[in-house]
Amino acid sequence: MATKSSHEVQSRRREKRTGRENLLGHGEETKPRSRNLGEIVAKYRKSKDASSLAMSAKNKLVQRQEKLGKINNQTEELEGNSEDYASLANELLRKIEKRKWWQI
Repeated sequence: MATKSSHEVQSRRREKRTGRENLLGHGEETKPRSRNLGEIVAKYRKSKDASSLAMSAKNKLVQRQEKLGKINNQTEELEGNSEDYASLANELLRKIEKRKWWQI
């Protein structure tokens, strides 16, 4: 009976893994590492100044309002186009209903 090398065993294990394991890693490798308070504060700290936080929130609010305005305009345009299409389709249907079968 032939023995398998560790390389062959590892390659077979990789083949047996699911798609999620291949993408994210295997088992213990996906566990989050612990971070200390200093690392967390350094990553998520933006500014301690209240006025700059308020200004940033205001800018984001203005951007959202602009986006909603654009979406509202697009919605109104689509509504108008759909009404035009519906009236054109009804007009075409009336014309076709008036025709006789030999005129088609």
